[in-house]
Amino acid sequence: MTGIPSQYALLGNALEFAQFRHGVIGQNIANVNTPGFQTREAVFDQFLELAQAGSGEIHGTGDFEVAQTLGLTPRADGNNVDLDKEFGELKRNAMMFQTFSQLLAAKMDTMRRAMQG
Repeated sequence: MTGIPSQYALLGNALEFAQFRHGVIGQNIANVNTPGFQTREAVFDQFLELAQAGSGEIHGTGDFEVAQTLGLTPRADGNNVDLDKEFGELKRNAMMFQTFSQLLAAKMDTMRRAMQG
């Protein structure tokens, strides 16, 4: 895919990934008191590989990978969720989603204005 349609697909895929990532972060927060729970993260590098491959739209969240977050210190119960870090990631992800949404809306508005003349 080349040109404008690929830009729409890329932004759509980025929105899909941000939505998926939001769910992963939400699961981490929801499991803050679950003994033995290990923090997980959506793998952004894998999303980039799919996007760079240019294979078109990503179909569902099954295309995204979740991995255990490394380097976190577990508590006595084995849980390693850091609420401050997770809420920061949640806010960052929400800002990414908003940015992608605004970019897609701007592209669509430009296309609409071009078609109207």
